Amino acid sequence: MSHQQSLGVVLLVEDEPLVRLVVADILMEANFHVIEASGAEEALKVLRAMVRVDVMLSDVEMPPGINGYELARQVHESWPGTEILITSGREWPRGDDLPPGAAFLAKPCPNATLVSHVQAAVRRAQAARNMTAQQDRPDTASSETAAPIPKTA
Repeated sequence: MSHQQSLGVVLLVEDEPLVRLVVADILMEANFHVIEASGAEEALKVLRAMVRVDVMLSDVEMPPGINGYELARQVHESWPGTEILITSGREWPRGDDLPPGAAFLAKPCPNATLVSHVQAAVRRAQAARNMTAQQDRPDTASSETAAPIPKTA
């Protein structure tokens, strides 16, 4: 990975170590900062501890416990500023499996497609965060700009 600034923070949730290694390498080569988690519980611990994660990229099928769809719903509810990408090579989402705004990528996915989806998700997360920051900032212009004092003749 080059010494350029990271394009964004990606939480990669994948229980298959080799798949996780390959996907993490692809994303790091594309200059993303990647945090790896082997399952939903580990991902939730990371999210609870982290200041900011732009995108969660999660597999659907994981060890017994929380699957990728349930993890996506929890992340959507508790960390609404985190974009969600769900992947699977065996199971496609039905009905309301995915929370609003989440996207699905079928495995195997070409590297360029994966990177472009992650880039787009990072841009959405960062744009939403910037918009929220601007809305939260007090309007200093109106309080600092006083009416001009009329000149006396």
